[in-house]
Amino acid sequence: MTDIIVLENGGQLSLHIADILSENYFVRFFNGKSLRETGEGYMLDILSVSELPEILCHSCAVVLSEGAAAKRLPLSNDIPFIASSAQTAQIAALDGRPVITCGSYEKDTVSYTSISDDNMTVALNRELIALSGKHIQPLEFPIKRGGADIYPCLAATALRLLLDDFDSDLGRLL
Repeated sequence: MTDIIVLENGGQLSLHIADILSENYFVRFFNGKSLRETGEGYMLDILSVSELPEILCHSCAVVLSEGAAAKRLPLSNDIPFIASSAQTAQIAALDGRPVITCGSYEKDTVSYTSISDDNMTVALNRELIALSGKHIQPLEFPIKRGGADIYPCLAATALRLLLDDFDSDLGRLL
């Protein structure tokens, strides 16, 4: 089981991530008001929070929404974070922790090379080490966007890469 913690106000990012990941995983989604289980496969717990308590977990990742507060976070230094590259204060507050940046720049870890209302081509611009320890080399691949905002699509894709999403179209490329 892997824990995904989404630091946000409002729950839209975590809900998008849960919907995307439930296509290939069994997702247990909790947002403080409700618990939803959906999908099949390897179990993921997705927890939507507005503040991060001190969390000790063996296999987890943290996704920061674009509106999340930029402050020192009480988590282990080896937990990977996913953040929008436009949120420079958030990234600075992570103080040397591993960060997967998502955005429209070539220097971002995860970006896009083309986009339409329904689809986008996502690029992994540098090597990423999955939670499994596998080294994932740079690559490009198409995803369905379905009109969703850009950052949630990139953050969900970054999570899929971190999870070494081997049981999907993406996994066949890895």
